[in-house]
Amino acid sequence: MTKKILFFFPENPFSNRAGNVTRAKSVLTILKKLGHQIDLVGIEDIYSGMGDDKNFDENLVDNLFLLARRPVKNITSSEYWKYKFSKSGNTSNHLLTSYIKESFKKIFKTKKYDYVIINYEFWAGLIDQALPNNPIKIVDTHDWITLNEFFKNPSLKIGERFEEEINNLSKFDQVVTISNDENFVFKGFLGDKVVNIPPSFKCNFSSDSEKKYDLIFVGSDNIFNVKSIKWFFDKVHNLLPESIRILIIGRVCRHLEKVKNVQYIEFAESLDEYYHDAKISLCPMLEGTGIKIKVIEALSYSLPVVGTERAIDGFASKSANGCLVNNNPEIFKNNILSLLENESYYQNVKKEAEDYFKQNFSEENAIEKWKKVLI
Repeated sequence: MTKKILFFFPENPFSNRAGNVTRAKSVLTILKKLGHQIDLVGIEDIYSGMGDDKNFDENLVDNLFLLARRPVKNITSSEYWKYKFSKSGNTSNHLLTSYIKESFKKIFKTKKYDYVIINYEFWAGLIDQALPNNPIKIVDTHDWITLNEFFKNPSLKIGERFEEEINNLSKFDQVVTISNDENFVFKGFLGDKVVNIPPSFKCNFSSDSEKKYDLIFVGSDNIFNVKSIKWFFDKVHNLLPESIRILIIGRVCRHLEKVKNVQYIEFAESLDEYYHDAKISLCPMLEGTGIKIKVIEALSYSLPVVGTERAIDGFASKSANGCLVNNNPEIFKNNILSLLENESYYQNVKKEAEDYFKQNFSEENAIEKWKKVLI
């Protein structure tokens, strides 16, 4: 039966900028394949700040609503000043103003929605108010936000922030996690309302044709990606033969010095051809939380992944998953060379990548899990 869904995601999920937007788009794709009607809600300031346009895929989304933090000045003076200095009461999200909350509520007066899906715990204030027709409320966590913020700010008052995070999640009827680790944590506090739906992609398994690139790294310019790829170039790259061909894609390129035999592409509309032209995917993550979307995407192309131990955060299995992980630069280098120099070994790890992907991250698996959530 067709349901009407209001899907809140602050950025443009069609921007192809980073793993989080890639996953948001994949969820929209699944919801549409299930036959549901979807309206999308974003934050105007974030769209403009990110340089995102207002284009969206009309095959996936019926309508787009953008919410402004403050009212425009051509409204009445009294209403303008009412919201000019208003606060939301949400201590961790300065973007969530009372004007946004009221604008969000007004959307529900135009259409009856069966479900509202909020992406990220720190936007939970959107449902603090009673919503017309009382839709079922779902939060897609994406990440363990307290731990993520701790990596960015070690002086964070962890107890206070985690208490806020759990309180925010408790407001929802369903809590969706994407990481096995975070599912364990949140389920301990919130019980059966927590369900784990790992990221998913279409199966794009690569052939064994000649490859243009030995290594590929895809990353936005968030601090975790920048730190990790700089670690690779500082600690591992000089240990590798100069002939190894490396491709770096994404805004992370803005933070890197040009190196011989490395190609830099700041933006690619599609990664398809590049993954098919690469032999190994890199994920040398040092910090950050949650499952790594870039790793799942690489596995969807049957690429073995060489990474640090954080590369397989959130995986149910830490072995036989298509990933070779170690934090020691020398062993990291050896893992790369073992795959490049031993074709039989490469094929074995590639087969593990394909099998693990099909068992855990296929679009078919995600569709079945979302079916059970949207009952």
